[in-house]
Amino acid sequence: MKSRILARLKKSPGTGVWPEELQDALGKGATPQDVDDALVTLRQEGEAFDIEGLWHGEVFGSWAIGIVELMDTGDAFIKPKGYGKSPEIVVRRRNLLNAFAGDMVLVRLLGRKTGDWRLPEATVVRILNQRFQTLVGTIERDAQGRGWLVPYDPKLPAELPVPDSEDVPPGHYVVVRVERGKSPEARVLEVLGDPDTPGVDVQVVVRHYDIPDEFPPRVTLAASKLPANPGPRDWLGREDLRETVVITIDGESARDFDDAVSIERLPNGFFRLGVHIADVAHYVEEGGTLDQEAYRRGTSVYYPDRAIPMLPEALSNGLCSLRPNVPRLTTSAFLDFDGAGKVVDRRFSETVIRSSRRMTYNEVRRILEEPRDSDDAEYGPVLPRLREMHELMQILLKVRVKRGSIDFDLPEGNVELGTDGTVVGVTPAERNVAHRLVEEFMIAANEAVALELDTRGVPALYRAHDAPSPEKLQELREILRQFGIALKGELSTLHPAALQHVLAEVKGKPAEPFVSSLVLRTMSRAVYDPVCNGHYALASHHYAHFTSPIRRYPDLIVHRGLKALIHGEAEARAADTALEIRLPALAEHTSAMERRAEQSERDLLNWKKVRFLADRIGETFKGRITGVQNFGVFVQLETLVVDGLVPVRTMGDDFYVFEAEAHRLVGERHGRVFQLADEVEVELTGVNLRRRGLDFKLVGMPDGEKREERGGDRRRGAKGGARGGERKKATRGGEKGAARKRRR
Repeated sequence: MKSRILARLKKSPGTGVWPEELQDALGKGATPQDVDDALVTLRQEGEAFDIEGLWHGEVFGSWAIGIVELMDTGDAFIKPKGYGKSPEIVVRRRNLLNAFAGDMVLVRLLGRKTGDWRLPEATVVRILNQRFQTLVGTIERDAQGRGWLVPYDPKLPAELPVPDSEDVPPGHYVVVRVERGKSPEARVLEVLGDPDTPGVDVQVVVRHYDIPDEFPPRVTLAASKLPANPGPRDWLGREDLRETVVITIDGESARDFDDAVSIERLPNGFFRLGVHIADVAHYVEEGGTLDQEAYRRGTSVYYPDRAIPMLPEALSNGLCSLRPNVPRLTTSAFLDFDGAGKVVDRRFSETVIRSSRRMTYNEVRRILEEPRDSDDAEYGPVLPRLREMHELMQILLKVRVKRGSIDFDLPEGNVELGTDGTVVGVTPAERNVAHRLVEEFMIAANEAVALELDTRGVPALYRAHDAPSPEKLQELREILRQFGIALKGELSTLHPAALQHVLAEVKGKPAEPFVSSLVLRTMSRAVYDPVCNGHYALASHHYAHFTSPIRRYPDLIVHRGLKALIHGEAEARAADTALEIRLPALAEHTSAMERRAEQSERDLLNWKKVRFLADRIGETFKGRITGVQNFGVFVQLETLVVDGLVPVRTMGDDFYVFEAEAHRLVGERHGRVFQLADEVEVELTGVNLRRRGLDFKLVGMPDGEKREERGGDRRRGAKGGARGGERKKATRGGEKGAARKRRR
């Protein structure tokens, strides 16, 4: 219905269509209520809007649709709909119509440019979709005892009164309903509890990001009707691989197993790699109840102590989990490689497998790097397969590196939880040979499937990764120059091999983690796209996500396209105009859900680390400088992989000048330099749980604040920032710079 309406609206750009006309165009099969419901949904999705009763499917003239991105001043950028586009419009605070950050709005341009940004100014005419109908936060009380919401997100406005909140204990998190109007206020819907209680922090993050953590009854009912295990009737017509040695390789705490691998040495010496993926599409009917819920969620979400699956556990941990010694339905990619790692043949098939063994990354690493005499008896026929997989992995990795693929190996800090769910430690995550083995095989399968779908013209969602912008590359080049590293090549057409060369130069050196993260931040973000435009970082012309349909909705779309090919229905699927119309919206939605999941995972992990450190004030840690501003330096702790700030006001041995181009602070009298990637030792001096941030002080550094209190040099701070007026000026300059950076 939505696709047909949208197609009709786009035939009348600028003129608009009356609802009655849409009703006539859709025919008797659509009731007026159907049309109204579809139009409301399209408006909420930003796909259509109405002006004086006429509906439009595309913006025109002085109208625009975008997402509100608040600045510290209360003004906002309007980010045009569609991920990756830069903000192009400014709305002053007085013209926001009570829109919050993340709201999708319809704006009317005012015909003038504004501020230092020199961007068009507009006014919000209508809020099409409220990003926050509810908010999460704590309640603070003013001198009169009135409750005010302090949002979990420190960027959101905190001026919302919360009447009737007297019963909420101090520091406890709540969910409130936002009642918008001339004087917005909030009403408590749910008290989540004390964040020091295990599990409450997860609930806070889940509610804040609006991640659905329970399945509706109709979805649970649909899943309950599926069998516990497939039977012989289910694998009729499938390629039977139950006697083939197939293994899964996952982490010790993995909650679902949706990929398995096999290998065969052919008579000519070539390798035949089998990548077998749970056939989720066999059970999740396109457009059905399970499919609609999977689309709504877009992806599974993984936290340290739990997972929120995209599909009910009957599927994700049961019927579609490739457990050992039980039959499972799969879709398989068979790739034949010659000795040089070239694909000489590819084939795809619907299969049934029975995993021979569940392996873990650490177990596989030990077998390959620290073999024991007892391994033959313990692992039997699995052992020679692992050794052949290792050999093929090394060949494929060499090929990928040769073509210029960038291999990031960034440090991560995994939290360790005690039996009561509290954090008891943070350990660095290590990537070993087993991780690389699985990665190479999955990349190869993803590339092969994308190539097949693209060349055969089958609609799908591809994984698109654009080249970095020349502006970002120029900024990277300037920073790398400080480390004596040259970024060679024409920036507008830079091959990824140039960035690969940069990472190779710092491999094994102290600056490696910082330079790796710097290169990563320079990259564009990978998104889903109906067009196969290639993957820059992998130096791959064809790439799609095929290997995780249990936890990623785009993989499910890819599987349906591949199954259409296998069944000889590719032409029919290519002729499906409704699917063609839906794919751009599918790509945008799934990209947004992926970003939401990643942000929530990162946010929770950082919060847990900060709360873990709250009782360790006064301790010292080793770290490296990851950012330099006029107000101080950001330091990332080595083992914990968490960032904090050393305020420049605490650097009391000198007056420090901020050199923006060089990204460093330089002492005016003694010439001491603090710059990116420098190793430092810091003392933890404060923990801000509200902003989930850490305050550090450099070990051995005289305290600038105490010196000022004694009447010493009052110029303490970068560029004279210690004097009130000058400090404000410097801070405003930093905000404008940040705004310009966001706009780029």
